[in-house]
Amino acid sequence: MDAQARPRRVGGEAAAVRHPASTLSFYLLWFVAGLLLCGLLTMRVLDNGYLADIGIDRWRTALVAASDASAFRELFAISFPPLALSTDLLAGLLPGTAGVPLPLLVNVLVGAAMAALWAGLLQGAGYGRFPAGLLALILLAQPSLQQAIAGGSGGPLGVLAFSLLVPAAIRMRHSGDVNAMALVGVALALMLFSSASGAYLVLALLPFMVVLAPPGLISRSPVGVLLVLLFPGCFTLLGYLYVNWIFGGSALAFAAGVDAVIRGAAANMGAHPWLLGGGHTLPGSLLVGALMALLGLPLLPAALGRVVDRQARFTLLMLALAVLAAIAIGSLTRYLDHPSRLLAYLVPLGVMALVAARPARLSAPVALLLALISLAGGWLVQGYQPAPVATAWRLALAGQPVAEAQTMDDAAFGRLLRDTHDIALDADVSGMLVPARGGADGLVLTSTDRLKADMIAGYISTAYVALQDPASPRGMRDRISRAFPTLWRDGPAGGTLVITQGNWRLWRMPDQSQAGRNGESGRGQVP
Repeated sequence: MDAQARPRRVGGEAAAVRHPASTLSFYLLWFVAGLLLCGLLTMRVLDNGYLADIGIDRWRTALVAASDASAFRELFAISFPPLALSTDLLAGLLPGTAGVPLPLLVNVLVGAAMAALWAGLLQGAGYGRFPAGLLALILLAQPSLQQAIAGGSGGPLGVLAFSLLVPAAIRMRHSGDVNAMALVGVALALMLFSSASGAYLVLALLPFMVVLAPPGLISRSPVGVLLVLLFPGCFTLLGYLYVNWIFGGSALAFAAGVDAVIRGAAANMGAHPWLLGGGHTLPGSLLVGALMALLGLPLLPAALGRVVDRQARFTLLMLALAVLAAIAIGSLTRYLDHPSRLLAYLVPLGVMALVAARPARLSAPVALLLALISLAGGWLVQGYQPAPVATAWRLALAGQPVAEAQTMDDAAFGRLLRDTHDIALDADVSGMLVPARGGADGLVLTSTDRLKADMIAGYISTAYVALQDPASPRGMRDRISRAFPTLWRDGPAGGTLVITQGNWRLWRMPDQSQAGRNGESGRGQVP
């Protein structure tokens, strides 16, 4: 008997030794699977011209910040969300990323990380290795998530941070684990600075943090609990506001522009049916948001109903209510173009509901069926009062070209400037120009002291100037066009019109040895 038992014991030890490698291969397998899923879907819509304005702005910001020290200082100080910019800059350091849309690269990697994380959680709960990974992929395929990944927003970063928060919140509710509380605090800070949707969800979560803290602990030391939970986010937020005040002249400089990311759809409400319909009032946003949540992810209520652990069920329910509260807040502040932007945060709750229910209460085949039904429901929900970007994404996924004329003009103009240097440009309103050009090297930006001084003095010292029609919507915000109102039309005295593309014009400035000052009449450099 001993002789027979000994090999089993040795085999058990060998299995234990192999376990880390087996676990690593499991995570790697589903990371690669998630990478393929997100990458192929993103490439599909990108080939048909889909890239949301937020993704273009994020890509351009990263390229500009990477090429100019003064631009980096200003952009990193007042750009929102700063975490997205940081990840884009890091991604830009990877070899072979020249010409690759950095926000999409980051989002695809984040999507792959979510697939691996969710698969690991489900496999740890008792779902088989293959069913766990398949469940993770189906949930990752939710259109709300895939649209955010392909659009280039920071939403996927926020969903990944929320995926870390949810299990930590359950552990915190169970035992008051200090490590879990600290992880919740860090996750809140990450969500706050990853995307505007994450910031709205953090705002909605604040009162729920008091409810989710262990009752005994919150009654004994409420200040201590809130300090652990909120200190990372509050400390980082105060530092961010201070830096905005230093470099932007106001603590709220990141929200000053009409097209600021934190403002969302507020600048163009008429183009978003949700804000004119269900999201127009508080009761409407809550009621319609709840119905869309139930229809778009029926797996969540079905799994919650099978959870025996009361603390886990309570935590998941409170977090789901916080998402609905965030939908209401985002709608009333006119940020939210469609609830699906925040409904994506319900997906990690669905994963943890399956983990809490376990296969004994909700078998893998039933869970897979519910995930597939949720996928169909997600498509249905996204088609209700859709935002223009969602409509464009669906058309691009169906194979229809959706590139806008202005984006194509920006890209064409940028490609023409690849071999031209010493160009004065307001990159903040340049759209796809900088990404299509391949970077901001050789551009003299409005963030540089040189061009700032030129605009004050009324004299452009660069070899070229690129500017937009001041009568166009973007041209009205082009700081060079505003400083020299007729330079786009008349050009500088003695200058040469080199390129015209859409609303763009590139003027070659006259020989600086013969140039004088830009006349206020807009003729440009005059003798």
